[in-house]
Amino acid sequence: MALQALPAGTEDIQLGNLVVNFADYGVSVGGEAVELARHEFELLQVLCLQAGRIVGFDVVCGALWGSTGPKERRRLNVMVFRLRAKLASSGPYKVEMVRGRGYGLIAPRPLGEASRGSEGRSS
Repeated sequence: MALQALPAGTEDIQLGNLVVNFADYGVSVGGEAVELARHEFELLQVLCLQAGRIVGFDVVCGALWGSTGPKERRRLNVMVFRLRAKLASSGPYKVEMVRGRGYGLIAPRPLGEASRGSEGRSS
């Protein structure tokens, strides 16, 4: 599976204080530039385009490397660890994992909403 095409006219996406500029591969957090490797940026692109949803491991691995084996899953886990560190102060949106399902760029819900919705968050 190839990387998902951007919607027409999309140059950047802002999620909290995280800004991703797809035209020039730029990322900033709170106005400060963040240096990402190419695959880190591509992972962020996949997650941004599905912000608030969980993206399956195989979908992400397929988009980044064209294959979905255990080697790619390990690479993905390392890349997510690095991406989380680089985006640590990105505001409410965090890269989260739902065991057995995948990763998502998720904003925490208010306490009263923890049991509602279908974004794959489990307690």
